[in-house]
Amino acid sequence: MVLIEFPGGMADAREWYASPAYQDILALRTDHIEGDVILAEGVGPGYDPLKRAEKLRSADPSGYAR
Repeated sequence: MVLIEFPGGMADAREWYASPAYQDILALRTDHIEGDVILAEGVGPGYDPLKRAEKLRSADPSGYAR
């Protein structure tokens, strides 16, 4: 699990994800590593992204992130 924080909040996170630099390497991650990217605003220190991802998958296992 990797948790990345963005001081500027969701706007910075979306800018990072859409950046040409990240888009250039995105296929390296998506083609070779099974995982999820979840952008969440305002999570506290006890936030567990793995638990959140599991809840999202359970809510719609046939269509999640596909």
